[in-house]
This record gives sequence, C-alpha cells and structure tokens, in this order.
Amino acid sequence: MSSFLFSIAAMTWLVLVPAGQKQAPPPPAAETFDLTATASAGPGAVGTLTVPMVVHLERYTPAHERTTITDALKHGGYPGFLKALREASNVGTLTIGDQSWTIRWARQLPNDAGRVISIVTDQPVAFIGGGKTDAKSRAGFEVAVAQFTVDRSGHGTGTMAAAARVKPGGETGVRIDDYAEKPVKITAAVRAQK
Repeated sequence: MSSFLFSIAAMTWLVLVPAGQKQAPPPPAAETFDLTATASAGPGAVGTLTVPMVVHLERYTPAHERTTITDALKHGGYPGFLKALREASNVGTLTIGDQSWTIRWARQLPNDAGRVISIVTDQPVAFIGGGKTDAKSRAGFEVAVAQFTVDRSGHGTGTMAAAARVKPGGETGVRIDDYAEKPVKITAAVRAQK
C-alpha cells in the first residue's frame, strides 16, 4: 500500500474553483471515453496488465452535490465523504469487460490543452499490489479515483487509483491514498465519436 498526493492541479476536481477563474464549457448531454489502463502488480511482479475501460458520463456532478461531498469530507472525514458520495446521484458508469461501477462524482475543468476530467466510483475497481494483480481487498479502500486530461481533439492520458480512500489533508485539503504502490497509468483516453 502506498500513499501519494496528487498535485495541486490534479486535486482541483475536489475543491471549488475560485471566483473569477474560467469555468469549463457546458458539457454535452452525454460523453463516452475509451481508456486504456496499464498496471504493474508491484515489486517482483512479472510484466504489466493492460485493460480497456469505458467511462460513460450522462452528465457531470452538479455544483450543489459537489459542495455537499466536499463539505462532508471537510467536516466528517472519510466516513462523511463516503456517505455523501454514495447518496449523490448516479452520473455515469465505468465498465471493464462485463463489470460496471457507478460513478457518483464527475467533474471537468479547462486547462491550456483542453480539459481535465475526474471521476470517483462508489466502490473500488481492483486491488493491485503485493506482486499480484488480484490482491486481496482491504477495508478502508472503498472507492476508485481516475483523472485524465483530454485535448481539444478528445485524446489524452491520466492516472487511476483503482482502490483508494479520500482524506482531508495535503496542500489542497484533499489526499488520495492508493492501495497500489503506484497509480494505474491511463496510457490512452479517447472521446468516442457519436
């Protein structure tokens, strides 16, 4: 298990955008992204695992729900965050093969190249570590967090904590603890054409 801090830019998905800062353009009715994720099981593991994933977003999390979730983290810690997250609206799904996970948090923010899209599922996706890609589950790692940047043509890369916990702390007020020794790499993110 490792603990890592996302950079300030990477954590803007969970904090409010300061007044006067440019907001992301209004999202389309729905978006789908085809992702390719690559993970290593950790030290001593042979090779890597590459998995195709699909993120389908019906919409992005409304501001009032984001505020409820961030306030719950600030005042109730991880248990408060989990409760608020699981009570939030379903905004999409993350699918790997024939398995799907509910996305309860989705946010996009503009950047110089295009936009940063962040998602949080209400259950962990996979426990990767200890030299195995099918490591045993561990209490406390109850969500998955992914963030990817897509340029204006709809292509990009990112990272994912497939089993994580979200805590108050760090420079931005939010800290992501990842079960894995290092985050899963999203080596390709492509916005699907309608």
